[in-house]
Amino acid sequence: MIFAVVLAACAPTTIRLGDDTATDPGPAVAAAGLTVAVHPEVSTVLVATWTQLVAADTSLSWELDGETFSSPVRARAPGAAEEVVLGLPADAAATVTLHAGATALAAEARTGPLPEGLVAPTLTTWHPAAADPAPYFLTSVDVGPQNFFGPCWVVMLDRSGRIVWYREVADRRLTLFPRVARDGTHVLWDATTYYVADSIPGSITRATLSLSQEVETEVEGIGFTWDELDDGSFLFDYAETGYAYHLERQYPDGTRARVWSCAPWMERYDDNYWACAANTVRWDPDTNVVVWSMFQTSTVVGIDLATGTLLWELGEYPGGLAFEPSTIRLELQHYPNWTPDGTLLLTTHVPDEPGVQRIRELELDVPGGTARQLWSYTPAAGHYGDYAGEATRLPNGNTLVSFGTDGVVQEVGPNAEVAWEIDWADHLAGHLTPVEDLYALDRGW
Repeated sequence: MIFAVVLAACAPTTIRLGDDTATDPGPAVAAAGLTVAVHPEVSTVLVATWTQLVAADTSLSWELDGETFSSPVRARAPGAAEEVVLGLPADAAATVTLHAGATALAAEARTGPLPEGLVAPTLTTWHPAAADPAPYFLTSVDVGPQNFFGPCWVVMLDRSGRIVWYREVADRRLTLFPRVARDGTHVLWDATTYYVADSIPGSITRATLSLSQEVETEVEGIGFTWDELDDGSFLFDYAETGYAYHLERQYPDGTRARVWSCAPWMERYDDNYWACAANTVRWDPDTNVVVWSMFQTSTVVGIDLATGTLLWELGEYPGGLAFEPSTIRLELQHYPNWTPDGTLLLTTHVPDEPGVQRIRELELDVPGGTARQLWSYTPAAGHYGDYAGEATRLPNGNTLVSFGTDGVVQEVGPNAEVAWEIDWADHLAGHLTPVEDLYALDRGW
């Protein structure tokens, strides 16, 4: 259902001066005919349309939970005009005000319900003073009865755990790594075919939040994970077979190049099915090193993107960096990634401790051959993902932790205090990215 309200500009008044009649134009009217309706594909997005009568700076404003929000100020020429209202949850009433020069027009509107089957998490903990100020998170969720088999949705959450934007991934394909584009102007998400018919191609989609731009690019053989490079290339694990995995790059023109092949290196250690299967491909623009994480063999390697040279390894593969303390081991580790301080952060099961998941921060000394633990976090009992999960460092120093198939996401401080927590009740949560400004993700490419 589309809900719309139209307000017309006021007509000028007529005044009498003696025997003469004159028209008082009053203040300049810059806009007329404001209409606010629910977006045809995203029920949590409102679309404001109006007629711009004269050139003017314009913006929209509205309130949510007692706080005032606004769209960016834009210089507009006369003619038909449109702007989206971003950041509202489902079934929310809002008074949307158009500010156009000296003209202000207002309209009442309400967002629609979430699509059937799309479930929001429950907010269980939030201490705003202790949490990072980022008001939104981009992530994904598998809402099906059995994780990894879909249907999956890409969603934007606010700090209350409410879904304020979404997009369904077609054909029940799996998505684990939605991302903000490197240039910060839109979002991207993967759709892999590991658990659906081989006739359906894998892909990566670019889209703005208003969906004014949305392009799906086929990426044949894309595995579980991927990253974007500065030139718009896609870097991903190409699953040629269940035994042969390659780090490949697909350029914007569709051509591909192979960077590194895992099997020749791995075969001395393990030649089993999925031995090389990756759950992380993460590029570091500062060093041009790609982190590749293999969950079945509990091993992480660093690969030079320019040469395809393996630079270091750690985990269960013999001959890697030595852990300090020596008691550290990895098991089904996920999403090793660099912090702003240059340390490596990852989540791992703890061998010989069933049901225990731990976050480890490691300082790699490659010339010295060591990986020294600087910090670790073990959540309270009951938070344990059988598969998937991640940990990333936030700008305020807190750590964002996902427990994968457990469905719980936490923001924890340096002393393990929980500043924020949501619970998706055993639905698989994907990669999380903090988002400061939704409108930045609608600029497009």
